[in-house]
Amino acid sequence: MTDLRSDPQSFARAVSGEAEVLLRLAAERRLLLRLTGSLAIRSHCAGSSHLLESLGRRPYRDIDLMGVWKQNRDVSRMFEERGYVQDPEMKQAQEFGVKRLIHEHPDTGIKIDVFMDDLVMAHTVPFGGRLQLDDPTISVTDLLLSKLQIHEITENDLVDTVVLVADHDLGAGDRERIDDAYVAALMSKDWGFWYTTQLNLEKLQEAVARYDALPPETGATVNQRLVRLKARIDDTPKGGKWKLRARVGTRARWYEEVAEVHR
Repeated sequence: MTDLRSDPQSFARAVSGEAEVLLRLAAERRLLLRLTGSLAIRSHCAGSSHLLESLGRRPYRDIDLMGVWKQNRDVSRMFEERGYVQDPEMKQAQEFGVKRLIHEHPDTGIKIDVFMDDLVMAHTVPFGGRLQLDDPTISVTDLLLSKLQIHEITENDLVDTVVLVADHDLGAGDRERIDDAYVAALMSKDWGFWYTTQLNLEKLQEAVARYDALPPETGATVNQRLVRLKARIDDTPKGGKWKLRARVGTRARWYEEVAEVHR
């Protein structure tokens, strides 16, 4: 295998192809792995995936996955058989309870990042039992949550999220819909996650307004869905823990600081 990092487009194609191989191998070994991140959004957004490039989305550089911690050794073994090397710092962090794998291929330069059980970043997105909701990606609802939890959301994240919302309406009971009731219920228990989400929803609406390459009708659809999502979140009764934390507000840090590996 050859390192293609000097050619971003070729490298992105190699990353996408490798993700397909890894997911196939995982299925053959009965390992519960699901694609997440930008590659998963592209996979789920056939109708609007062309907008990723026109809106300036950076080519993909790595593979993001979700898995279950009880399979971590088998998952690592599968990566190592493909020539990947485990990140020594992450291996050390596992000794302190961090449920995450990071592997990189020394020849191709492709990096794999696997969160196990939950997505633990600026905020925690719980995944207990939710990996079975879709295949080969996590659910569109969880894809949205994985973006809304980002404290310092990037332009790439905004583009990904706009495209995701453009292709998926709100509603429950359909794997191609964003379950706004579930999102709102999660926010009603966690003021910090709620606050970060409010900020990101505003940034998303601002992005829609300034994206000249976004067709007006698509922009209107995205904006309308964001307004509906915010209303659903606002209208959902908040728990006692949420209300207590709301009194403190931003006087205390409401998110976890995390080192950026990629996005």
